Amino acid sequence: ILRRAGEVAAADTSTLQFADLTMNVDTHEVWRDEVSIELTATEFNLLRYLLENARRVISKSELLDNVWGFEFRGDPNIVETYISYLRKKIDDHDPALIHTIRRVGYTLRLPREG
Repeated sequence: ILRRAGEVAAADTSTLQFADLTMNVDTHEVWRDEVSIELTATEFNLLRYLLENARRVISKSELLDNVWGFEFRGDPNIVETYISYLRKKIDDHDPALIHTIRRVGYTLRLPREG
């Protein structure tokens, strides 16, 4: 029983969750409302960073540094492209979770009621 309890605790630390969105970091699996979502490695890393920083607005440059790496010298508009890919897969379900804060960055949060 103790061994099984330890396995459950270890599994819990590899799970990120926000609203009905769940990510298992160890198995590279993502679910929204219990429906499996297939992501590329870059999409997975971008979503992981958004989940780890849920509710915080993240700038494009911070995403480039932390998802693509400090040495990335490509087109910075790649962030918008991958945010678009994620929205098509993640925000296919309601409510939308990925939001753009104009001229500031992106955030993962529930829509404001109102």
